[in-house]
Amino acid sequence: MKDCGHDYLETTMDDNGCPELTSAMKELEKLRTETERFHSQQLSVHNLKHNPRLFKFYTNLPNFDVFNALREYLETRANGNVKRWHGSKAAVELRNENVTGMRKFCRGSKLSFENELFLILVKLKTGRLNQDLAFQFCVSIGYISELFTSWMCFLHSELKLLFEMIDCGDTVDGLPSVYKNLSALRIIIDCTELMLQKSSDLQERKETFSNYKHRDTVKFLVGMSPHLYVNFVSKAWAGRASDKHITMNSDALLGGLPPGSVVMADRGFTVTAELSKLGVKTVIPAFKGRGRSQFTAAECSSSEDIARTRIHIERAIQRIRTFHILGSVVKMNMCDIIEQIFAVCAYMTNFQTPIINLNEIKPV
Repeated sequence: MKDCGHDYLETTMDDNGCPELTSAMKELEKLRTETERFHSQQLSVHNLKHNPRLFKFYTNLPNFDVFNALREYLETRANGNVKRWHGSKAAVELRNENVTGMRKFCRGSKLSFENELFLILVKLKTGRLNQDLAFQFCVSIGYISELFTSWMCFLHSELKLLFEMIDCGDTVDGLPSVYKNLSALRIIIDCTELMLQKSSDLQERKETFSNYKHRDTVKFLVGMSPHLYVNFVSKAWAGRASDKHITMNSDALLGGLPPGSVVMADRGFTVTAELSKLGVKTVIPAFKGRGRSQFTAAECSSSEDIARTRIHIERAIQRIRTFHILGSVVKMNMCDIIEQIFAVCAYMTNFQTPIINLNEIKPV
């Protein structure tokens, strides 16, 4: 021993002193390195928060800061918890509850609130199967299914409160110049359809078959504010329902249109007479009809102006469809919740960057 007079155990030894220990230490270091590499490649908020490109790819949100702001708001609203779905009867009750009823929470949650929200956004954006997500997040398939249904009901309720038919009044801040000549414009509307699995019931097939798409579909009416955010999503309709029928049976939409307001739509929305009874004006491209061969010069100019301004609702719907969960055929077992899924995807586009550069659009 180096220290005379003391019988201390020597704590350091060279490689030749204990080769088994040296080998074990090297193996432990190798395992530690592999573990760190595995965690760095794992799909998680922590690994993506500093990479805006990947964060947008997996969540459809511009960056982590937007996600974090949304998470803070939702966590405050839910009091840190979301009521869990347990079976079909509970799902019906859950969808019928308002936001104040979504406070209680079943114990045993395996993920934090932040990671639950992240998982839900990943599923909406990428359309991944529950088995894949269960493997990625180290939870059971049943847990993913329960989590998804619960969050869809919760987000649907919260986002509707934030955006549905919110009145911006006469505010022009952030209003694109393309809409400034239509000061009373309240909403631009259009319909879109999702492919639906064929039902074995002939009566249901009769209701869901779309003459426009030539297949079975589920249909939604989408509205966009002139301030460029989605401010209305209808309930789910069978593909046979006409644009007019859906519009005139959307109470939340009609109730949010005060007398004197203006609605812009495509020529397929033959609702001018019905809305005029409510004191609401419609801006729709001209109809040529069968009695004449062409439009007048004034009608052509007006239709071009309307098309130039109405095109942005189509761009908004295109953004909604970037959530790949909407890209596949809607299975019959998803029909009970497709309304919530579509609405959540639609309202989530409001957290993205504007669809047009507000400084480059010139008034028509």
